[in-house]
Amino acid sequence: MGERFDEKGMLIIPNPRQPRMIQAANLLVITHCFCPQGHDLISRRASFNGYPGLVLGVTADERKGLIALSPVYGEKVRLALEIDLEAGELVHLHCPACDMALPVHSACPSCGGEMIALFLQPQADFSDCVVVCNRIDCPNATIIHGGQLVAQSMIDAM
Repeated sequence: MGERFDEKGMLIIPNPRQPRMIQAANLLVITHCFCPQGHDLISRRASFNGYPGLVLGVTADERKGLIALSPVYGEKVRLALEIDLEAGELVHLHCPACDMALPVHSACPSCGGEMIALFLQPQADFSDCVVVCNRIDCPNATIIHGGQLVAQSMIDAM
């Protein structure tokens, strides 16, 4: 049996998905992701299976806070920080460092929301980006690298 508390005295709650993630032969983890101004959106403020998460500013009506996304491609985990969000709600996403709105890449083919671009390099380039839907609980997210869509099956075949 493992430890019950971490070094800070916080209760450790096992992640039921973690064993599967450890056993996965190929895993694509986003280690850097940028706003249009070049601020890195990866932060240790939120951790997913030991990897720092993507932390974005979020605005919904008059409410403001943060949302953290798992950096593991295919893992559809999102956490709202400092804000209560409702399923199906459309939100505005922005950089938590400079407050710049993150640009729209396209319409979401799943729910009609907007696919928001997060760039893989400090220079904004829509041919190298991660796109996530701005509708709460829509699982649609994609990686575009070199102008090509990266499919989960491509990672599994590596």
